[in-house]
Amino acid sequence: MWNWRMLGLGGEARYADLIEHTLYNAVLPGVSLKGQHYFYQNPLADDGSHRRQPWFGCACCPSNVARLLATLPGYFYGTSDGAVWVHLYAEGAVTIELDENRIFRLRQRTRYPWDGRVEIDVEAKGEFALMLRVPSWCEEDATVEVNGESVDARISLGSYMEIRCAWKSGDTVNLHLPMPVRRIECHPYVAENAGRVALMRGPLLYCVEQVDNHGVDLRDLVLNDKEPTVRFEPDLLGGVAVLQTEARSAPPAAGWEDCLYRTVHPTERDSQTHPTRVTLVPYYAWANRERGAMRVWLRNG
Repeated sequence: MWNWRMLGLGGEARYADLIEHTLYNAVLPGVSLKGQHYFYQNPLADDGSHRRQPWFGCACCPSNVARLLATLPGYFYGTSDGAVWVHLYAEGAVTIELDENRIFRLRQRTRYPWDGRVEIDVEAKGEFALMLRVPSWCEEDATVEVNGESVDARISLGSYMEIRCAWKSGDTVNLHLPMPVRRIECHPYVAENAGRVALMRGPLLYCVEQVDNHGVDLRDLVLNDKEPTVRFEPDLLGGVAVLQTEARSAPPAAGWEDCLYRTVHPTERDSQTHPTRVTLVPYYAWANRERGAMRVWLRNG
C-alpha cells in the first residue's frame, strides 16, 4: 500500500517491482494453497516444525489480507496525462477512462509469472502513450512488438518502456520479458548468508524442500555453477515451474558428533562429498505437503 502511493508520486518502477516482489514472495507464502491456514512469519529456513495455522490468538493480518485482495485490481494499471501505465502482469482485462472523451479497454493474455510473454490487446482509438513496466531483473533484454513489428521503445521514469502512437482497435502489443534463473547474494555484512545464494526466476523466489530431495541433509547442499533447468509441473502444488540443478552434498567432517567447538587442524582433510540433483519449488508454495526441512539460502561453490 505504501509502495503504491510512492509509485503514484513519480512513476518510478522500483516501487512497482517491490509491490510485485511482496505479493509473490511475502503475501502468497503466508497463505496455504487451500486458503484455510496462514503464517505470521515467513522463515527462510526451517526444520519442519513451522506450519501454517487456521487462527492465531492475536490476528490482525486476516483483515489486512482481505483489504489487500479487495484493492488488488487497482494496482495493475494507472493513468497520467496522455498515458496509460501497466504496472503488473496477469491474465485479465481493464476498462480505462483516460480523459473525459476517451474510454478504452486493454486485455492481457499471459502465463506470467511462469512465462515472460505478455500479449496486450488494445481496444482504443487515438494517440496516447502505453507505459509498460520492465522489471529490474530483465531491463537489458526486454523486447516489444506492435502488430508483429519490432518497436525501438525508449525506457523512461525508472524502467518503463514507452510506446507512443495513434492506436486503433485491434492493435496488439507483444512484450517479451526473458526469465533467466538468477543467483541472488546478500550484502557482505549479512554474516548469516556469507557464501550463500538464493535462486529466483522472474519475480519468484525458490526454495528446496525435503519432500523433493530425499536422502540428503539440506544444510549440506552446495550448488555448482551449472545453469538450472526449468520444467513446468501442472499436477504439482496447483501447477508450478520447478527448478532442477546439480549440487554436491558436503556434510561436516568426521569428529563433529556431540561437539560444538574444536581446535582447527589445517591439515585435516574435508569430509567426502557426493554429487546430487536438487529440485526447487516456488517459495510461496512451501509447507503445503508433508513436514520436512526447507531452505532458501544455499551454499554456493
